[in-house]
Amino acid sequence: MNKIYISGKITGLRLAEAKARFDKAESELVSRYNCDVINPMTKIPYESGKTWSQYMLDDIALLFSCDAIYMLDNWKDSTGARIEFAIACELSKIIIFEKCI
Repeated sequence: MNKIYISGKITGLRLAEAKARFDKAESELVSRYNCDVINPMTKIPYESGKTWSQYMLDDIALLFSCDAIYMLDNWKDSTGARIEFAIACELSKIIIFEKCI
């Protein structure tokens, strides 16, 4: 694997909480797999007035460039993460679940 995309719940969480979860996952994935990890919370800057759909389009573009997707435990509580999971399945990406590592 060259690149792993992190997916999980953001909407509905405090920004600091979501960022901490994504950052922790990034650190663990880098040390475990020694590859590039795509953390959408750091790759896509916050922009005032940007819609959820606009963020999702940016996220999906990042996902397309990855070999694998890492699903945080809270992914099923997120419409966006469920969409990313479905896309990853359709594209035959490697899927890694947080509970499995």
